[in-house]
Amino acid sequence: MTDHRWHTPEAYDKATTRLQQRNASMVARLHPRPDTVRRAYELGCGTGALTEELLGVLPQARITALDVSAEMLRRARDRGLPQDRVEFRLGSFLDEGGADGHDRDAGSPAGAVEGRYDAVFSNAALHWLYPEYSRCFTRIRRLLAPGGVLCAAMAGRTAAADAFDRRIEEATRAVLPPGDRADFNRRRTTDAQVAELAGASGFSVEDVFLVERHHTMSAPAYATWWVASGGPWSTDRPEEHEAVATLTEALGGVGAEVELVHASTFMVLRA
Repeated sequence: MTDHRWHTPEAYDKATTRLQQRNASMVARLHPRPDTVRRAYELGCGTGALTEELLGVLPQARITALDVSAEMLRRARDRGLPQDRVEFRLGSFLDEGGADGHDRDAGSPAGAVEGRYDAVFSNAALHWLYPEYSRCFTRIRRLLAPGGVLCAAMAGRTAAADAFDRRIEEATRAVLPPGDRADFNRRRTTDAQVAELAGASGFSVEDVFLVERHHTMSAPAYATWWVASGGPWSTDRPEEHEAVATLTEALGGVGAEVELVHASTFMVLRA
């Protein structure tokens, strides 16, 4: 199971909506023939932003939406999405058998039936499965029917994103343990790395591309966003308000600004 550290689903939505909603809209529209999708699986649905987008884009699909957090799923269910088209499930994608206790093949993640799905979708979730990318992509491949498509976005690696990570690491060096400062950078992927993972997992690449966005935000807003979306400190974590205050001060104080670089690797892979 993933440790969600501090964040509540409400804090996550408030802090990340602008970027994640844009990505969710793009991921939902990656499939080349959405009208052919009857069974879709969403990996890491969170609070349901992509799930809601998929309902509008996939007119014929029934969606199985998985997340590791019961609190995130509670907020996703609160969207009031039609139960005849969406089934939310609790579980960890890489845990044998998952956690929901029904409709499960032995060794399949969270009740997913191997070879059943026409498409798998994921937004801002795959990078949290680092370093198990190879096992993750292989499992996704097994879920898809022949010709099925994976449409996803995960943390991307660009020169600007790497430079941003180095600036943040340097700024927070004095307040974070060494092992935590560069944690997220290790999760980033290039288009070439995704293509290599795809080939090793039995996918053919239809499209892989990077999207880089730049956004100026206050140091407190960035610190809040960082903490709400997982944040640093793998051990000995302070309270949430202390974490935000510590990071804000390290980034220059309440009046400082941060030039955020947000990079995503988008992919369309066919089984």
